[in-house]
Amino acid sequence: MKNPNSVAIKGAFFFIFFLMLVVMINNAAGNETQVWIDRENNVKIFFTYSPENPVINTTTLLKFTAVNLLTGSHLKNLLAMVVIISNSSGHEKILRFTNIMAPDGKFTLEGLFPELGVYHVVTRINSTNPSSITLASFRLIVTMETSFLNIVITGIVILVIFGGVAYLVVIIVKKKAKKKILG
Repeated sequence: MKNPNSVAIKGAFFFIFFLMLVVMINNAAGNETQVWIDRENNVKIFFTYSPENPVINTTTLLKFTAVNLLTGSHLKNLLAMVVIISNSSGHEKILRFTNIMAPDGKFTLEGLFPELGVYHVVTRINSTNPSSITLASFRLIVTMETSFLNIVITGIVILVIFGGVAYLVVIIVKKKAKKKILG
């Protein structure tokens, strides 16, 4: 016969493991500036986003900066296009932003991501001085809301579920033990 306390201990270990997993996933999805280098056209493109950990159905700012690879100075008078591709639900979704003017080599877009998963952000930047077209690809990971409050609420729900299961196991074990003694 299993000890009812061992079920509760296993539940507590599972809860701690789950919280650690959520924190690790949240930290792994953090925003770092991504860089694309086009040596043929001497262009370096920086990509970052805000908030640091994009969340489904929340506005995310996508920030791009194009600089000259040799001098580090911002490219001027750019025309850009950005395509965001997702296949997280099994159906490819494409979002396009076209005719984006970037007179100082910088531009920002707002995106709303309806599903969890990895999004591919592809940009094409046309430069007139010198004349070139640069393609760049970046990735963006969209996660669930992982605020401290949300983690606490999830933890409470898990504890209630495990507590209920543990309570039912204790009742069943006691009834079986009682039947064994009486019968």
